[in-house]
Amino acid sequence: MKLILRNGSIFLGIWIIVMLVYLTTYTIKNSFPGFEYAWKFTVLPGLVLAFIAMVSTFLQKTVPVKKGVNWMMLLLLVGLDQAIKIYLFSLEWKTISEPIISPVFYLEPTQNTLGSYLWVLLNFKKGSHLFNILLFSVVGFLFVEVWRFYTKNKRNSFWINGFIHLFLAGLFANIIDNAYWGGSLDYITIRPFYTFDLKDMYITMCELFLLTELIDNKLLLKLIRMPKDKSNELNRAFFRFIRNDIQGVFRSGKRKDD
Repeated sequence: MKLILRNGSIFLGIWIIVMLVYLTTYTIKNSFPGFEYAWKFTVLPGLVLAFIAMVSTFLQKTVPVKKGVNWMMLLLLVGLDQAIKIYLFSLEWKTISEPIISPVFYLEPTQNTLGSYLWVLLNFKKGSHLFNILLFSVVGFLFVEVWRFYTKNKRNSFWINGFIHLFLAGLFANIIDNAYWGGSLDYITIRPFYTFDLKDMYITMCELFLLTELIDNKLLLKLIRMPKDKSNELNRAFFRFIRNDIQGVFRSGKRKDD
């Protein structure tokens, strides 16, 4: 029970902190919002995240963790994200503006033709979908290698397994959005800040899963206290791991050609 409450508190606390940063930044140009807005903006979604954390902690003790990627689960996550977008594109989505939880959350679809919320934050005016696909593919490869290296040398836990599935679901959905839709169709607006979609929720959840793994395994403390020579050796081992994986791909490709 202590672990369930702890993880629920972590998810709730991080959401509230991040949202308070948004509110504080927003007050630079605007007056501070009322109590109804503030608690619905900060506490209410945080409670949903806390509930997810508590359910996940319960599942951690009941669901066996298997090696590798569960492709059926990944297909389900990506399919759900794309099914929502297919449905919205079939409607007059540009005219939709429906309150979900007034005055904060609204169903207001808008297409991010830049292909990534990162470029919106950086105030880019134009984006390249090909560049997005290449960039996020490289980032995805590095994250997968980190996950494989970690599970091979450390442990394969519920949290790190959930992290890679949520990350890959968000990554594949982003690539499909750029390659097929010409940009991401975001549809849930948090007024007046930003609009997001299901794949953005996957990425948020994967970050929280990764943080939970770091706390469970006391990795942050270990990395901070790690001597410099051991840290350098760990880095060299990781780069050797990546090199061997890449060489293995080329070797298997040559065998097929032969």
